[in-house]
Amino acid sequence: MLPGQPHVNFRQFSGYINVDSNAGRSLFYYFVEAENDPLNQPLTIWLSGGPGCSSVGDSFIGVGPFITTNNAHGLKRNLHAWNKVSNVLFIDSPVGSGWSYSNTRSDYEIGDSSTNDDLLAFLLEWFEKYPIFKYRDLYIGGTGYAGHFVPNFAKTLLHHNNETKSCDFNLKGLALGNPVLRLKLDILAEHELYASKGMIPKKLFRQILKHCFGIGEDNYSDNVAPWSESCQRPMRKSVMFAFNVTSVADAKQRQVDFHRTPCDGKIEDLISGKDVTKIIDQVDMCIPFRTDFYFNIPAVQKVFHGNRTSSRYPWMGCCPHSGLHYSLSDKDIDMLPTLKQILRLSIPVTIFSGDEDGVIPVIGTLKHVKTLAKDMNLNLTKNEAWHHENKEGGWLYSYGDLLTLMRLEFAGMRSFGIDLSGFPCIFPRHAFIVLLALLGRLPRRDRLI
Repeated sequence: MLPGQPHVNFRQFSGYINVDSNAGRSLFYYFVEAENDPLNQPLTIWLSGGPGCSSVGDSFIGVGPFITTNNAHGLKRNLHAWNKVSNVLFIDSPVGSGWSYSNTRSDYEIGDSSTNDDLLAFLLEWFEKYPIFKYRDLYIGGTGYAGHFVPNFAKTLLHHNNETKSCDFNLKGLALGNPVLRLKLDILAEHELYASKGMIPKKLFRQILKHCFGIGEDNYSDNVAPWSESCQRPMRKSVMFAFNVTSVADAKQRQVDFHRTPCDGKIEDLISGKDVTKIIDQVDMCIPFRTDFYFNIPAVQKVFHGNRTSSRYPWMGCCPHSGLHYSLSDKDIDMLPTLKQILRLSIPVTIFSGDEDGVIPVIGTLKHVKTLAKDMNLNLTKNEAWHHENKEGGWLYSYGDLLTLMRLEFAGMRSFGIDLSGFPCIFPRHAFIVLLALLGRLPRRDRLI
């Protein structure tokens, strides 16, 4: 049991899987069995974005079985945990995320391909360790830059099945939260959102469009040059103007949730055992702050079997001190072709996007989904509100039977890193409803209507 953990009726495991013994490269994982009948429940793999955010840490913020107590010295049950309906495997990927590491310095110069290779090596080895879960229905989900990780990994698993003439990976669906799919268009959508909400003058948005190339949905290219200074200057002005602050760093703290201010807790209060909370509209904005504290408790690291390198740096959910350098060109890769290949193999893709998120706004994601549907000749089959607990939860767009976008009202991404590429956690109640929908187990009273 983890320190301060309440009693539960499910098992949990953690540790390392070596993905390259010669290089000394290992990925850390946390595996939680389903609460009920785990041997007959599916397996869901969760990958956080960043790149560089910890999926294991993410499990204590939104989708895992626990969240920290208000003083961060213990744990309490997460009522919206995904292991209510699935076994869940959280993988710290790529190397440099969470407690995943390599003894070879060059392994920290990484990109989409090397990350994907490590994930495949990890899962093949993990199934050797847990063979009873090998042929279970498999789902893969994640947020932010997992818009790259998840489709790439799914494509690789499907290719592996085809090459080996086997069904080693029984892939059944993908779930992507506020995903990075076309990064430069996602960035432009951020400023379009500010203009549409009256947070910046429309004239300023037109300046951004003028200086930031003529790219759009119909001519997006992986080879677009980096933003010029004449483009970045009005972007910086835009984000500071939108949140009425004097620095870009302060603005980026507000981007993750328009109407909820970040946690302003002090580490000294947690050390002394005081409660640190900031609840705004039912969301405690201090959960990530408390999670970072909990993961740095020596007894927690010992029970987790984590930090076996005895790093001198504190554990951080995002923006770690590992020296991770991710390929800038890979971040610009267009992910729609990969999603198209997956959909053509009849693998459903569900995208959920919080409408209070300014990092990867739903206004841009909806355009990507429409472009993908048009390219695949998928007709809009549902365009309607959906409800949860007798309240409108958002809007549902379905294209055929395979591609779905769920817009989530009053939901924003929460993180205390400032990496532009993505953030790890969406409001857990909404995320839980998404997983229920993905598994086809949405309760009748919460059904999509």
